[in-house]
Amino acid sequence: MRKMLAASAVAMMAASMAVPAQAATVVRFAHMNSPEHFVHVAAQSMADSVAERSNGEIKVELFPSGQLGENGAVTEQMSFGAEVMGQVGIGMLADYAPDYSIVLYPFLYPDFDGAKRLLASDLIKELEAKVAENNIKVLCYAHFGVRDLYTRDKEVRSPGDSNGLSIRVQPVTIYTEMVRLVFGGAATPMPWPDVYSALAQGVIDAAEAPPSAMIDQKHFENTKFFIQTNHMTDIVPVTVSASWFNNLSAENQAIFQEEATIACDSMTDASIASYEAGIQTLADSGMTIISDVDREAFAERAGGIASAFPEWTDGLYDRAKAIVDGQ
Repeated sequence: MRKMLAASAVAMMAASMAVPAQAATVVRFAHMNSPEHFVHVAAQSMADSVAERSNGEIKVELFPSGQLGENGAVTEQMSFGAEVMGQVGIGMLADYAPDYSIVLYPFLYPDFDGAKRLLASDLIKELEAKVAENNIKVLCYAHFGVRDLYTRDKEVRSPGDSNGLSIRVQPVTIYTEMVRLVFGGAATPMPWPDVYSALAQGVIDAAEAPPSAMIDQKHFENTKFFIQTNHMTDIVPVTVSASWFNNLSAENQAIFQEEATIACDSMTDASIASYEAGIQTLADSGMTIISDVDREAFAERAGGIASAFPEWTDGLYDRAKAIVDGQ
């Protein structure tokens, strides 16, 4: 009996000294794209790598196709401290730091190297600090595509051709002003998942997006003309609730940041590679590709967009342009 009691005591002591298994901390990765889109593919790879490198201490759950709401709602959830991350839009960050809109200024970048210079600059670091005050941590940026115009049945080669078109846009000022001033159209904000049916029913005349995004949503089924306006280099941030990130150990913070950066780089590579292939896919799908576009005429109209942002810091556009141009 004494031996049994002694063995029981030893077992109880061992159990009391055992370290409980670390429960995984979970973050939900939300985005508006389909599970086949390069954003989701990169996010899945990130989730797998983070789980492996953190020994299961971090679990990234994926929610594609707007399952957690529009980008604005997802960003707001982060600011409130929800355990959420996402590939959102620059316009969402501009709600907290208005100067952020400069990143999407139409016809600003001669090439992606110019965009990378701006994203690595002190100007952007200042803006990241401002949104961090609202509990939003910017992890990295990705090239989402070069945005072009596409229409149900109207050929467009110059600003006069796009006057009066009802064009779907994100509910963000930089987009609505671009449609008004550059295209001379009527900006029609609506959720991305609704655009397919709006084009099919003639609720809108046109939309604008990178080829990969409109192919992802099969918009080519309801449009005839794809116009290579190349009006905007779409830069998207990947963000996370700062309070969630700050509760990670220093080691896991480093892992999470490194894997997010790898994911953004993967998205960028896929996006850039997808442009010409996307144009060919659209042509093969029966769309007419219009490449002889008077881009200079459209670009000249873009100069007036800055006046729609009285809340911008004085000299913001000139400062950003100098950085982009390497001055």
